[in-house]
Amino acid sequence: MAAVAKAVAALSQEDRDLLAAVQESPYRLTTAEQFLEFEKNVDCFVLEPHVRTLEDLGWEYLEEKLTIGLTDDLRAAIDPAPFGRRALEEDRGCFTSRGYLFPTDDPWQHDRPQAKQADRKPSIRERLEQSKQECRNKNKAQAPRKGKSEPEL
Repeated sequence: MAAVAKAVAALSQEDRDLLAAVQESPYRLTTAEQFLEFEKNVDCFVLEPHVRTLEDLGWEYLEEKLTIGLTDDLRAAIDPAPFGRRALEEDRGCFTSRGYLFPTDDPWQHDRPQAKQADRKPSIRERLEQSKQECRNKNKAQAPRKGKSEPEL
């Protein structure tokens, strides 16, 4: 646990705010390893501290998607909440006390390499299929060939 405390203390204030938001979210870290790796993985999350409500998120969404500028008249005629709900679903995001948080598509970087596919044990089904294939190949090799007979000595 001392290593986790040391890793968290070494984070910048911005990254500590991000970590606090992550811990308030469904994406919270649950293992010591995740806390130790967090500094390398801050790009896996985006925190928008100025976005606090569905309306704020809706305006962000509209400004990002629209190709025209929003005049005051247009702003007065638009309810941004439905657009905020849409963005919330698309982003898989959530609101925290620190602002709006959403995950990116960046893969989590591990300190220790993960087990390679080749290191993985084959499943029972895979082993059964492999055995069947080996038996078929063995039977084909042993089957007498039709047509020419073997020469007599």
